[in-house]
Parts: sequence; C-alpha cells; structure tokens
Amino acid sequence: MHTSRHRATSRLLTFAALTALALTGCGGTTEGPAATPTPVPATATAEATATAPAAENPFAGTKRFVTTDRAWTEAGLTKLSVRSAEKKVNTQFDTWEIVPGTGEFVTVTLAKDARVLLTVPIRDDAPGTSGGEPLPTSQAEFITLLTQLEPRTREGAGFDLSFDGEGRVTKVQSLYKP
Repeated sequence: MHTSRHRATSRLLTFAALTALALTGCGGTTEGPAATPTPVPATATAEATATAPAAENPFAGTKRFVTTDRAWTEAGLTKLSVRSAEKKVNTQFDTWEIVPGTGEFVTVTLAKDARVLLTVPIRDDAPGTSGGEPLPTSQAEFITLLTQLEPRTREGAGFDLSFDGEGRVTKVQSLYKP
C-alpha cells in the first residue's frame, strides 16, 4: 500500500510541476502585437511527446510558440519538427519579430481533426482578405505550403500551437509577417 501511495504522490508532484511550468512558460497570444509574449522553453523529447501519459507530457494542455523546420505525414498522421521560439512586438512597424530558439527540434503530432490557420507568408494572399487574416487550411495543404517555402522564410516563420491533454496538437496558427 505504501508503494502505491508513493507512486501516486510522485505522479501528482510531477503533474503539478509540469502544470506550473506550462502556466509560467506559455508565451503570447494570437490577438496581435499589442500583447507582449514571453519565451517558452522546449523540454520534451520526441518519444515523450508521442507516447507519454498526459501527466508526464510537458506539452499536454498547453499553448506554445514555435518555429518548425519540416512537416510530413507518417502512418496517416501529420507531424511537425518544432522548437520553442519567442515572439516580440516590433513597435516600429506594428508587427511581430520572431526570435528562434536554440534548443533541439522535437516531433509533435497533430490530432486528426486539428485546425490549421495560416497567414502570410505561409499562405499566398487571398482575394478579399488581408494577409494577417488566418484562413483555414487542410493539414495536407499545410505540409505542401511549408515544404515549398524558401528555407529563410520557413526559418523566420512562427506558429502558435495548442495541445490537448494527451500532447497532440489541436490547433496550428501561423504568425503574420508581412
């Protein structure tokens, strides 16, 4: 009995620590440059993101701002290689400045019904909309658009990701950069 209580206590403490990390480390909003976001550290490994229970998955139930180096489909699921980044307000031009992180890229998986909302420069200008208006896109189209970007543009692109309780991405929204 003592061992099961110890394990339960250990899991609870792990969950509390990760929740505190998520609450203090989440950065930014997608409302526009008026909010000042904070950097978000990347602490998970690809294996932890893919297989760990929610209490042990540092992305579970959080929002993260990231850059990505690639996207692909594997076993019918969309995957992204991401690392945490920081977005800062550029008051001179009323836009965002993206500061790429320096940590390792980790693999995250999109939920099958994950929403993908893209702005310029990830998507092309659409007639009747502004470049900053996030437009819904399929996961397959997202992979195609990201793959077709010039490396410099892809490296400078940032994304707000929302994760469900199991660490799967439920929403991807690109950050507008004119």
